[in-house]
Amino acid sequence: MDCPTCESMVEVYLDGELSAAEAVAFEQALDRCPDCRRRLEEARALSRLLRDLPAEPAPDLVRARVERDLRAAARPVAAGRRGSLRWMATAASLLVAASLGWMGGMLTTQQGREADELVSGYLRVASSEHPVDVVSSDRHTVKPWFAGRIDYAPPVYDLTTSGFPLLGGRVDIHDSRKVAVLVYGHNQHKVALTLWPAAEGNGTPVEMSRRNGFVLAQWRHGGFEMRAASDVQPTDMEAFAKAIDDAIDNDR
Repeated sequence: MDCPTCESMVEVYLDGELSAAEAVAFEQALDRCPDCRRRLEEARALSRLLRDLPAEPAPDLVRARVERDLRAAARPVAAGRRGSLRWMATAASLLVAASLGWMGGMLTTQQGREADELVSGYLRVASSEHPVDVVSSDRHTVKPWFAGRIDYAPPVYDLTTSGFPLLGGRVDIHDSRKVAVLVYGHNQHKVALTLWPAAEGNGTPVEMSRRNGFVLAQWRHGGFEMRAASDVQPTDMEAFAKAIDDAIDNDR
């Protein structure tokens, strides 16, 4: 194995992506290549620096990608001069901070976490052969089913006349709490409505958003926080939210 080949394998060796035979060949080549040994030690040192950074935990996949990008960025500097570890430490701090800052804005805010939970809950409904735990369009069957399973009684309505027939209900976990999920149909689609008692009684208008291609709606009505997720069109989601609100108001 020549030196350029050996050096090109440093990152994949460090990441444990070489086969057993390739790893043995690489380690044997290190004995004949001091530059590659130095490159490997610098890469290991960079990984230690990353682990020691005072940062919030990031997903393993993101951390691995950041480490690999940093090693690639540091290679020209490492080849050109000594003392590159100080430069790499600075680069590590800047890139990891930037990456985690982006994640904080996009993935780890409360709103982002909630959106991800709603999409995950909807996918469990949409992809499962048994999307609900209690199968019924009768509110007098679905609502009592939640008794003893959660600590509140959710408002349950069949919205068939509005184009959203009730399919049933299930219990899910939202923000570390057991919550009611009502599942409705709409043509060939499903709508998952997650709801729990609101801390404040005032209603709020429906706010629409998209997450990973799915339509989300959040609002407060009738003393409940409402969160709906689906792959329907935004206009259909607006019609669904209005149908829920009208049903609650007409039941008072």
